[in-house]
Amino acid sequence: MADFFIGTQNRLPLFGALHIGLTVGAFILYALVFAFRKKLSDCAHLKPIRIFMALVLLLNMAVHYSSRLLLRIWRFEEDLPLHLCFIANFLLIYIMLTDDRRKLYGTVYFFTLIGPLPAMLFPDLACSYDSFIFYQFVISHHFMLLCSLFCLLVFGYKSSIRNVPSALIAGNLLVASVMVFNKVFGTNYIMTDELPIQLYEHFPFLAALPPLFWLELSGVVCILTACIPLIFLTPKSVRIKERVHHS
Repeated sequence: MADFFIGTQNRLPLFGALHIGLTVGAFILYALVFAFRKKLSDCAHLKPIRIFMALVLLLNMAVHYSSRLLLRIWRFEEDLPLHLCFIANFLLIYIMLTDDRRKLYGTVYFFTLIGPLPAMLFPDLACSYDSFIFYQFVISHHFMLLCSLFCLLVFGYKSSIRNVPSALIAGNLLVASVMVFNKVFGTNYIMTDELPIQLYEHFPFLAALPPLFWLELSGVVCILTACIPLIFLTPKSVRIKERVHHS
């Protein structure tokens, strides 16, 4: 059992069958949630579903940290909750448990894509499906993004394109703070000093520019991606008013 939590050196191949199947399956599921959002929102048990989703995320994090502490494999250099995905997980758990439909979620929605989406497309996993680390990764990325989409599309939580500036400012302040932390303690949270080796192996041109450039580019692309469902959800009359206001 300890080996299951410690993990074996069986790296998940980038763009291998498991990676591609998992990614495609996740995006099909996201598309189905978007397509059937109205029928799902008519469900009479939305609150239990929301609480269940939040508890799955919370239990996943609890098992992750407790197992690493109990097995004495917790490392200061890797296991602080300073990666974007972990930060987004904890924020979304709080939002779903407190049912904060508008204030915090409006900005955090973008973080639920900025962190998990690049990790889903380019995973850096030293272990495969025979280790807990794999399932922890799937829950804290693929499932977490599903939870966020449920909040937006089914539970009636609010975000809009007007939240983009606050997401950009908060994201850059977070990255800047973590960069300082990395410099002081010699860590590599949010990969501000070095991208995963697998990325350099598949895309050697990435080494031509500092990691921060690719992180910023990735963040912008993810924010633009996050805007797509918001555009479809915004009534046409509201979009016209916003265009007139900005002109």
